[in-house]
Amino acid sequence: MTANVIVTVEREFDYPRSRVFRAWTEPAELAQWRGSPGWHVELETLTGDLRLGGRHYHVKVRDADPSTRVATDGVYTEFFDPDVFVSRELITGDPGIDPQVPLELRVEFTKMGRNNTLVRIIQGPYEPDVAGWHGEGWERELVRLADYLAKNSSEESAR
Repeated sequence: MTANVIVTVEREFDYPRSRVFRAWTEPAELAQWRGSPGWHVELETLTGDLRLGGRHYHVKVRDADPSTRVATDGVYTEFFDPDVFVSRELITGDPGIDPQVPLELRVEFTKMGRNNTLVRIIQGPYEPDVAGWHGEGWERELVRLADYLAKNSSEESAR
């Protein structure tokens, strides 16, 4: 098989682009929501140099089996706050991804209406037999992001 499938997932959020972009890029915020349900980001692994050419790294750990770990090691090839970032990534620990073949992750933040943000995730290439599973994983993560933003924004408003 040849990795030749690109996954695209979209979701609209009721928050300004700068807020959603920060949740994606600031390591302390990313750690609060990244990973599908049943996974968490290991805080001590988080790094993020938020600029063109900057490196970022994190490890997601399966809650029910902490020996299952998926590491993402990336470099920003585009970084335009709050519009878009693109990262060239090596992912290890995921049986559906070749750890020697870089993936590209592109996340776009488009203003919708007054203060909403459309997030579009474009990632690949994937092998055809695992692409659907990874698309579903992104959809689950975006639900977690929505929950995080709702909780965090109400706490910010209360201050």
